[in-house]
Amino acid sequence: MTSLVNREVLGRSFERVLVHGNFQNLEYRRLAEEKICAELSLITMCECFKSLEVFFPGQGYSSEEIASRLRQLRIDAVLVLQPTGSGTSSIYVPQTYSTTGSATIIGNTVDVSSTTHTYGGYEITKPWATFEAILWETSQGKVAWYATAASRGNAFAEWADLISSAANKTVNKLVADGVFPKRKN
Repeated sequence: MTSLVNREVLGRSFERVLVHGNFQNLEYRRLAEEKICAELSLITMCECFKSLEVFFPGQGYSSEEIASRLRQLRIDAVLVLQPTGSGTSSIYVPQTYSTTGSATIIGNTVDVSSTTHTYGGYEITKPWATFEAILWETSQGKVAWYATAASRGNAFAEWADLISSAANKTVNKLVADGVFPKRKN
């Protein structure tokens, strides 16, 4: 993950953050928001709110309604994680053969047997996705932090695995960049 901190808001501490997983699929949105909030709560002092619990996804809200709700909850930052691209990469495993055999001699007779095993001849598909994460501070509406990331999975990975990876990277990078101070043990 590559990130930049806006020098204009450097040193500002954020205590109440609304997390928004900007995904069309509600399952992925819920996963992103839950994962980020769980990680933020675990390693920072920040109080985290999931946008799914603050704004109903099937309803439209005006800018004034959104701003009013953020003020009511005393939200000082909004963190958005969203996909910017996705796809799969494929690798073809060529077909190979392995033959084993045996021969038995009994008197003047030779008994021969062989077994051939076939391997490969299939494709392995691996998912990948790119993401961006944006932290907006709510008092002036400025971007406080911006990052991009790429996640790649193995042949057994699902899209949820890529989203979880991006969510973890996001929180870890926010802490590493000093945007959210790490909780003291």
